[in-house]
Amino acid sequence: MLLEIHCHTDYSRGIKVKYDGVTRPADVIAAAARKGLDAIAITDHNTMKGYEQAKRWGKKYGIAVFPGEEMNTRDGHVLAFGIQETIRPGLSALDTIDRIHSQGGLAVAVHPFDIKHEGLGQLSFQCDAVETFNAINVDRLSNMHAKRFCRSHDMPFTAGSDAHSAEMIGRAVNELRADSLDTAIKAIKKRRNIIHPHYHSALVMMNWALDRLRLSEPDVRAYVDGNYRWHKRMASRKLIGLLKYSPGRVDHLFKTMAYVSLGSVFTYGMVKEMMSFLAPR
Repeated sequence: MLLEIHCHTDYSRGIKVKYDGVTRPADVIAAAARKGLDAIAITDHNTMKGYEQAKRWGKKYGIAVFPGEEMNTRDGHVLAFGIQETIRPGLSALDTIDRIHSQGGLAVAVHPFDIKHEGLGQLSFQCDAVETFNAINVDRLSNMHAKRFCRSHDMPFTAGSDAHSAEMIGRAVNELRADSLDTAIKAIKKRRNIIHPHYHSALVMMNWALDRLRLSEPDVRAYVDGNYRWHKRMASRKLIGLLKYSPGRVDHLFKTMAYVSLGSVFTYGMVKEMMSFLAPR
């Protein structure tokens, strides 16, 4: 089985930008089938509504659709694979994991050392498995830390595309011997999975960012007007206004911004790693 275990639909919502995921559930399943996957878990942020919609399309496209959710706990993000009911956000990581286990699910510490500090970090040992490869962690070092942590704590592991668009699906999948949700969970627990890791490109990340802004434009404008000072507000309005010219000549600007952002992420990761190496122990 080729399994995508970390995937979002347009039911995943953000704070500053309303839409975090940009693809409808039906289109997520269609994309997974086109990319040759056998199974996909829908793990939207703090809701299972996307899964409820997506599972209807599994038979049509010949792909198993598994339930899941990515919760914002007080300690960081935790992915629940194989639960049947929504678990509310805002609990501690331990309480969240207990609720996952009560439903027979698998608790995964996703992007535990990401540069946005949204993962569990050192608390990842509380979970059943660690996501040692996240395709959005393009700084590379975040995944290196996760892999080292997983090895040092002798834990099971997973890979996740953390797909927020159709383009992103299938970039980091798990290959395992399984024919059902239960056997997939058992295979991961017993470390009988092989990961196939590939990072998202700068252009894929750019397309996702632009789609998010298009879908969320009224909310983004309202946030900018209510929270930014005049100079930052004016610059943000100009950039938002350029969306109507894309695709088109303006895309060279967006591509430049995407590559500059990618370079900044690499630089930040290198400096962070150097500071960590030089710090007294």
